[in-house]
Amino acid sequence: MAQVLSTLFKQKAPTTGAIIIALIYAIYKTKKRFQKNLATSSNKDTRNKRSKQKQQKVGVNANFVDQMRKLLPICVPGTFSKEAGLLAILATVLIARTWLDIWFSGFNGSVVKAIVSRNRKAFIAKAIIEFGMMMWPMSIVNNSLKLTISALALSFRERLTKHAHNQYLNGITFYKVSNLDNRLQNADQLLTQDIDKFADNLSHLYSDIAKPVVDIFLFAYKLGEAIGNEAPFFMIAYFVMSGVLLRAFSPPFGRYTAIQQKLEGDFRFTHSRIITHSEEIAFYGGAEREKDVVNNTFQKIVNHERKVYTLRFLNGIFDSVLVKYCATMTAYYLLARPVFDPRYATKHMGALQDDPTKLMEDYSRNSSYLINLSQAVGRLILTGRDLTRFAGYTSRVAELFDVLGDVSKGKYSRTMLSDVEGGVSQSKTVDTSEMKGKVLVQDGVIIFDKVPIVTPNSDVLLKDLSFKVSTGMNCLISGPNGCGKSSLFRILGDLWPLFGGTVTKPSADKLFYVPQKPYLALGSFRDQIIYPHTPSEARARGYTDVELINLLETVHLGYLVEREGGWDAVQDWADVLSGGEKQRVAMARLFYHRPQFAILDECTSAVSVDIEAIMYEHARKLGITLFTVSHRTSLVRHHEYLLRFDGEGHYEFKEMDPEDTTTPFGFGHGKTQPISKAETNL
Repeated sequence: MAQVLSTLFKQKAPTTGAIIIALIYAIYKTKKRFQKNLATSSNKDTRNKRSKQKQQKVGVNANFVDQMRKLLPICVPGTFSKEAGLLAILATVLIARTWLDIWFSGFNGSVVKAIVSRNRKAFIAKAIIEFGMMMWPMSIVNNSLKLTISALALSFRERLTKHAHNQYLNGITFYKVSNLDNRLQNADQLLTQDIDKFADNLSHLYSDIAKPVVDIFLFAYKLGEAIGNEAPFFMIAYFVMSGVLLRAFSPPFGRYTAIQQKLEGDFRFTHSRIITHSEEIAFYGGAEREKDVVNNTFQKIVNHERKVYTLRFLNGIFDSVLVKYCATMTAYYLLARPVFDPRYATKHMGALQDDPTKLMEDYSRNSSYLINLSQAVGRLILTGRDLTRFAGYTSRVAELFDVLGDVSKGKYSRTMLSDVEGGVSQSKTVDTSEMKGKVLVQDGVIIFDKVPIVTPNSDVLLKDLSFKVSTGMNCLISGPNGCGKSSLFRILGDLWPLFGGTVTKPSADKLFYVPQKPYLALGSFRDQIIYPHTPSEARARGYTDVELINLLETVHLGYLVEREGGWDAVQDWADVLSGGEKQRVAMARLFYHRPQFAILDECTSAVSVDIEAIMYEHARKLGITLFTVSHRTSLVRHHEYLLRFDGEGHYEFKEMDPEDTTTPFGFGHGKTQPISKAETNL
């Protein structure tokens, strides 16, 4: 590229054609090199990450039309919706704006005529009085256009965001999107930034297309009246040819926009990981390593943006020369024909051709018509370039809704390493509706009947798990890490798909999970106890602040209400409360809900043994049957049954001997007799 440009500009006077050819060649070479780098990067991501299958081409194509067909009904749900009304108002404002442009073109010609003819009276009447009256409607229309576009963008964003929230937070779809389906790497960015940019671009796109179309028709009609119908025809034909050339040589900015958004999401994710795992990173002294990670991720954005703005620079020069300056030369020719061609002037201007003031008025008016027509056609053609960038946002938002729709229907897709040579990743789509496992709802009992414990990656932890726990049969679960304890609870809570067998359990509101690290919600201190209920729902259940303080007294946290400023105090509770206080708040929440079964996953690891015993005894008094994962021997006396895994595909479910509290966590020892036992050779 450098050699070509150098050779051309060594000439004393390089021609316009030579410069345009050089620019086309430069754009072509830069585009090819950029695409080669993208392809290399994509191949690395495919080998080193669990990436998707072949991505569909991002651009203004049949796929883009199909995506818009799905998204537009969300943005404009009906003929009588607020958005449809805003679109109608915007169309009216655009027509008014075009009418004012036509008026101003004629007005400008009249002012020029008054100046050339030195007619002071006509000048004052036009430039002062008439313009003074018209400046108010012009100002109102111009600002109404901005106001309507902003209102339309906000309405589109509101519709899309609420629709996405309805799908994303429907049941446990949010969990499945993050843990079962890995097509969306940055759901938070898609739900916030990408939807916002899509809505903003969509609102501007409507006006960017509608106004040029209206301008083309009206200004072509007025120009045809003034200097002949062939003038607007020639101008439009020139811009159409320019558009074809731009379409052929412009880089795929839509695809680059989609890549840009993905890289931004990856960069944001690296920082969110540091915030989430700040304590662990600090303990390991991993600041330098994390700095390398975030810098490398950011460098990908820098490299991508540098290449894109280089392409935009070269493409912008070509756009300006072809659409702006060459179009100006064509306009000069069309405007000069009535003056320099006597036959043309006689045909279109009659006897007025010799009046200099009339010629000046006509030239000023016609040039305004032609400029507005040229600008309208040019904007319409260049909107095609903006449309390709808009296609990038459309692709991202459409993918979000596609994944949310699939997951809500029980279909999820994961990219996993295959066994083929080279470790190339492949995507596997799972349809949970086609699985053989069955879930039955029955109060007072939990039964696993020949249920395989299988991870979403299809790793088999247990081939066949069978046990039965009825109300009052408190069960302790033990085993090494990765043996299937947490996987069992995820299947029980419908977080993971059921690949086979039959699970019988109570309805979801009669099961309650208390993790080792409790979740503390945004809100008041009262909200921490009654979550996920609202205060009105708590009162409807008979829980006033007096009853809630009794729950806190049970877990020895009665002092917290006064210490933190009352029930309505709002703070960052994850930072305010200590580890033991958080776990006891979670147990108070359990007592508030009073489920049939409670799954306690190391939930008292930061609590003293004496308070732990008080809480477990209170749970038994409330009639809550306990499923406890723990390695504390102090908890054995609070349970009657043991479900034990060895991490090698074996499990044992048996009744415990109350006198044997020394070896309950070892496999294959103790005086108790197994109720059921199964071994699998994986």
